[in-house]
Amino acid sequence: MLLYEDHKAVIYALAFAPDGSTLASGAKDGTLIRRDANGQPQSLLERGPLSSPIHALGYLPNGSALVIGGGFGWLEHRIEGPRTWGVIGPQKAEPVAALAVLGEQTVVVGIGDRVKRNRGKLELWDLGTGQRRTPYFDEPNGVRAVAVCTEQRVVAWATGHRKICVWNIVKRSPFELMQPKDCLALALSPDGQHLAAAVDYSVRLFDLNHRRLRMELKGHKGQVSAVAFSPDGVTIATGSWDQTVKLWDTATGQERITFRWPIGRVYCLSYAPDGLRLAAGGDLGRVVVWDLE
Repeated sequence: MLLYEDHKAVIYALAFAPDGSTLASGAKDGTLIRRDANGQPQSLLERGPLSSPIHALGYLPNGSALVIGGGFGWLEHRIEGPRTWGVIGPQKAEPVAALAVLGEQTVVVGIGDRVKRNRGKLELWDLGTGQRRTPYFDEPNGVRAVAVCTEQRVVAWATGHRKICVWNIVKRSPFELMQPKDCLALALSPDGQHLAAAVDYSVRLFDLNHRRLRMELKGHKGQVSAVAFSPDGVTIATGSWDQTVKLWDTATGQERITFRWPIGRVYCLSYAPDGLRLAAGGDLGRVVVWDLE
């Protein structure tokens, strides 16, 4: 187990590079750190008087760039060559609560507030042209969470008022899944057939082929605020304000193991691409990475 304490605020976002060699972490105070394979940190963004929170991170599939979303809107950091920043998006930046990379050229952006019910949108942006694609979806209560399945071209997003939308962008036929309470985090299985939604103290697992609730994963003693599928899809990881991370069997819904690390309330999770490591970030400004085998 490796514990990193470079941040001084809540860790909202984590992302492993596609080859697993680096791990990026973003925090509420606007700091962004990337660690190499030896655990050495490199500060990409530092806290300043005008810093905005970083809410979401995603690498392009080829590892050439890191996409960052937060209170400032969103931007792209190119990894190779000169360390330059390319700002893409509306001239008047809107706060981004969530984003996900759908392919080498496409980023899914969720505009909204992590806590308040402010008007927002779900948008797709073309990285090659810097233009917003159509269609896009206005959300009166904003977007709080986004998940994608790249191979199946499926996008899911949770709004600020109990609604989850699922959209196959090829078929262009989004449908809604209403929830008993607001959803703070989403994850799509690698095959695009299942959606895991963090709702209150549990995770609701949906069969998307039949558009129905398949099971509910119960066991946390606090709000579930992070969820992730393992790369092979057989395990679901959940993180909670009860300061634990739990692993569940996707097929049976049985809890496999519980971890408790000294990171405080868990706000984000990220699997390494090989599925052998898991990273978690919490409200004590700490990131933990541990081996799963």
